[in-house]
Amino acid sequence: MLSSLVSRRDDAPAIVRSNGASLSYAELYARTSRLAEAFRGAGAGPGQVVAVAAKDPADYLTLALAAWQADAIVLLLDARAGESLPLTGARRVGVVSLAMGITEDGLPKTLDTGVPARAFDPSIGLILFTSGTSALPKGVLLPSAGVAHNVRAINAYLPIAKHPTTGIVLPLSYSYGLVGQALTTLAVGGTAVLLSDVMYPAKLVEAMVTYGVTGLSSVPPSLRLIARACISAGPEKTPRLGYVASAGGFQDPHTRELIAQAFPEATRFNQYGLTEASPRVTALAHHEPAYALGSVGKGIDGVEVFAVDEAGARLPAGVHGEIALRGPSVMIGYMDDPEATAKVLSGGVLRSGDAGHVDADGFVFVEGRKDGVVKCGGERVSVEEVAGTMRTAEGVRDAAVIAVPHEDLGNALWAFVEADAAVIPALRALSREKLPPAKRPQKFFAIEALPRTSNGKVAFGELRKLAEEK
Repeated sequence: MLSSLVSRRDDAPAIVRSNGASLSYAELYARTSRLAEAFRGAGAGPGQVVAVAAKDPADYLTLALAAWQADAIVLLLDARAGESLPLTGARRVGVVSLAMGITEDGLPKTLDTGVPARAFDPSIGLILFTSGTSALPKGVLLPSAGVAHNVRAINAYLPIAKHPTTGIVLPLSYSYGLVGQALTTLAVGGTAVLLSDVMYPAKLVEAMVTYGVTGLSSVPPSLRLIARACISAGPEKTPRLGYVASAGGFQDPHTRELIAQAFPEATRFNQYGLTEASPRVTALAHHEPAYALGSVGKGIDGVEVFAVDEAGARLPAGVHGEIALRGPSVMIGYMDDPEATAKVLSGGVLRSGDAGHVDADGFVFVEGRKDGVVKCGGERVSVEEVAGTMRTAEGVRDAAVIAVPHEDLGNALWAFVEADAAVIPALRALSREKLPPAKRPQKFFAIEALPRTSNGKVAFGELRKLAEEK
């Protein structure tokens, strides 16, 4: 089902590498057909899993499409740190093939896992491990039909067909990169410009201009870096984007302002999603009044979003709780973990783990992870909101805030910023000027770089360890 999303077969460019090499749709289909035959020879088929862990983004995408063409389930793994993690993930699942790349003969370059393959529900199309920002990664089982629905729903609101040259700066080992960008682009016959292996923002912007990128989706930290690089380069050296879409993290007012300054003519979208939802859940364009208020929009086609209380009961409009949803893109469950599945999925309703509310008009407002909304001095505080204020300070590249136990306040906030230590007095002054007492960090720490997961999110577990050392 998922391979059928890519139906174009002509000489139009399907994939462009960061070095300028390209594959037409005809060439892509020829490659995936040869690879699919090899996967079938290794035992791939309905219910069997092919793991993909190629370092080259073009090979990664081609291998995933080929595995689907062989009617297999695709397991997405990250090989950027070497072979150890992919081997661990593939052994945990039990795959028929672990594809690390493509040989010169156009065949899969594989690693032997030494573990027997096992069969899964053939309705599954995709398996991903969660990023593990606060716990051990869980294997998310996504239905083929749900992933396909998500691709069509994204294309219903995001103008990829109108601006079909997509700059893909995120790893394809994550649903946002593979499903939310690569598959959506190929499904409308566009060109996927694969730039996740370009390291520096200035070089990235230069490549986007060179290859005529017209659409961009990414996470807020990357968008801030790209926007700043574009502002520094000037309008003549900035890509002419038809749209810019943000998801995968809190989009604070400073980030919205940077994106608007860098790409004033682009339609700007704020989105919300999670791996367990294939991944997109909501979307909102900047011309909607709720965009300026920080909303992530309404549920996309077929997705209903609402807030629930601790017991899972639906809450009235405007009441804060946990964001929940139902729809065709919701996961089947967590692999080999019925207990974890039962905690978040019941009766088709998926609990996101994110705090927020839905207003009377259906607009969704997300405050961050539930454990990121804390009580300080009796007041409800979103640590992501405070971090957004820190990012507005000159010299601050990024910021993260955690809550630590405090005898009098219940919780106190500690702010970690990517900046020189000289900026801390300015941050204290900014806090006094912009934030009420309950939201002001008690301590500030300037560090070279925030600890991050492999997909760029702040690793709060590592940050807490760092706080303990302080």
